[in-house]
Amino acid sequence: MGVRRLEDLIAFKLAVEFKLAVYALVRQHRDAYTDLRGRSQLFEAAADVESDIAEGWRRFRKRELCQFFRYALASLEEAKRRLIDGVHRGHYSQSSAEPVLVLGRRCGAATMAFMKSLGG
Repeated sequence: MGVRRLEDLIAFKLAVEFKLAVYALVRQHRDAYTDLRGRSQLFEAAADVESDIAEGWRRFRKRELCQFFRYALASLEEAKRRLIDGVHRGHYSQSSAEPVLVLGRRCGAATMAFMKSLGG
């Protein structure tokens, strides 16, 4: 039996968890929070992962669904790179960012696994 609801899809659950962890990390570090441009770009990239998965889910056709999941993977990669840039800028430490990056890697792996299960 396959996944019937978006909320039951592991990749989606991890995308939401990743987004919320990004928000929490930035809010906990003043320098990251007051970098308005950096914060906006990071928040948008993190939110796009969840949004792209949700949009793809409603496309119903495998080819379109996989295309939006590829968009989600691209947004995920952007968000991870921006998280690392936050470390480079001194907004937070690598050890603070690592749990969020781990979530990002798990989300990416789950997204890829779902796409492969569809033959995409």
